[in-house]
Amino acid sequence: MRVLWFSNTPYIDRKDSKNLTVGGSWIESLEHEIMTNSAIDLGIVFKKLVKAPYEVGSTQTGAKYFIVPRHPYSKFDRWFSRFMARPLSEKPLKEYLRIVEEYKPDAILFFGTEADFPLIIPHLTVPSIIWFQGNLTVYDRMYEKGIAIRETISHERWKDRVMGDTLWHRYLNFKKLVVREKRIFSLAQNFIGRTDWDRRLVQIMAPQANYHHCDEPLRRPFWENSWSYHENRDRYIITTTIQDNLYKGLETVFETCDLLAGKLEKHLEWRIIGIPEGTAYVKATRKKAHSKLSSSCVRMMGRLTGKELVQELLNADLYVHPSHIENSPNGVQEAMLLGMPVIATNVGGTPSLMVDGHEGILVQNYDPYALAGAILDLYRSPANAEKMGENARNRALVRNNPKSICKDLLEIFHKVMA
Repeated sequence: MRVLWFSNTPYIDRKDSKNLTVGGSWIESLEHEIMTNSAIDLGIVFKKLVKAPYEVGSTQTGAKYFIVPRHPYSKFDRWFSRFMARPLSEKPLKEYLRIVEEYKPDAILFFGTEADFPLIIPHLTVPSIIWFQGNLTVYDRMYEKGIAIRETISHERWKDRVMGDTLWHRYLNFKKLVVREKRIFSLAQNFIGRTDWDRRLVQIMAPQANYHHCDEPLRRPFWENSWSYHENRDRYIITTTIQDNLYKGLETVFETCDLLAGKLEKHLEWRIIGIPEGTAYVKATRKKAHSKLSSSCVRMMGRLTGKELVQELLNADLYVHPSHIENSPNGVQEAMLLGMPVIATNVGGTPSLMVDGHEGILVQNYDPYALAGAILDLYRSPANAEKMGENARNRALVRNNPKSICKDLLEIFHKVMA
């Protein structure tokens, strides 16, 4: 079977950037696993800032990579596009179709609806599937749930304002992506998803499409390690893995930290992985939360490699995911696979990942009081926290099993090809 997939995060590109990430790496794990099947020929298309298209083979996975130039290319055109939030270029579409024609795949897999790749669906003569990631249309409704864009502007550096590299410019571009995503949903033939939330969205946004369930594999370091309870130390460490999007709930972290002041006998240290210190988002959320303890309690760790992330999680007492909207957050699944106790907001597809009170705790979104109370529950009952972590790991070992996932994926390919 010849499979061609379109992805923003291929292994070869991530390898060149030292694999610094807080998400998307499950696609890399899937690539490695699926290439252990000798009956599969895999081609991967992705965009990069290069002048001309080229191809390269991977000695690591055996996949063939097709690199397509990003548009625009020149520094001035890229600056102008960012600053003016110009309409997104569709120049790469012809190159995508050329690759399809030359590679002659039996099936095509698009990862996500955020990129322009699925716009070629009407021109395809082979079956195609979109693997549901997030949903920009719904994310747009939650974008300013925790903090408004206008609250970040005064914290942006002048250099970023001039370069069109602010949260405001990103939001203007995001709005255009939402319009394009709705168009992509109208073109889709098949979807792969993994939560009740994404299945229900497909029913409404793409009623013409078929829906197939398939879970996601996780990186090897999360399989090779397991969390254990930390006894006899004078600090309580919480870890959160999020990106610097306004809907990720960072302000809730600051507010919760203040509410816990004086209620823990140990020193509270909350480590945020994925966001560096000093960004406009961090400054604005600190100010909005009026956080008194943020300087000593909340620590921004920036982006880490997979191995560094595992070590941080193993060293923590609890994983918390405060986001205002998600589908199936990698951070939650990775913590569950390690066997950590997890608290997450009851949003999007997260309730499909764990049973509240059995494999973790789900709390109301944008509610620092409920989150602080849940943290206290697990802090005061370490035996219960350990048991939830154990239950979470047992579920993750089944759900995220790479062999089972590849088997399910191949069955989906055969089904859509038939």
